[in-house]
Amino acid sequence: MFGKKTENENSEFSAEQNDSSESIENNATEESAPQQNSLTSLKPSIISEGFEFTGDMKSGGSITVDGTFKGNLAVQTLLIGANGYVDGTVSADSINVKGRLAGTVSCRDIVIGGRATVDGAITYSSITIQRGGTVKGDLKRK
Repeated sequence: MFGKKTENENSEFSAEQNDSSESIENNATEESAPQQNSLTSLKPSIISEGFEFTGDMKSGGSITVDGTFKGNLAVQTLLIGANGYVDGTVSADSINVKGRLAGTVSCRDIVIGGRATVDGAITYSSITIQRGGTVKGDLKRK
């Protein structure tokens, strides 16, 4: 059952091991090459509850705000969570508000949830206000 291996059996195993290690190295090299399409695969950013950010932020991806953001924000997609608060100048393609939004907003689409409060000047192409959502300020269609 457990016999001694001959010289030929050991050399075959050694050759197989070298081939597999070369293919692992080749795969690692291929995977570490930079991807040409990195902008389309951006991971979403999150400002968590209890976190406060003050400043300017710009991203081609999406951001979820469950904490507080104050400043200038330019982003593809903005989601303001139920406990989230954004105050400042916002430019986005799509905005979904479940919490509070204040300031100057420019967007293509905005959805204001049933418990959301929006206060400021909003310029939009499409707006949806769910029952119970509160809007104060100026609304201007593009």
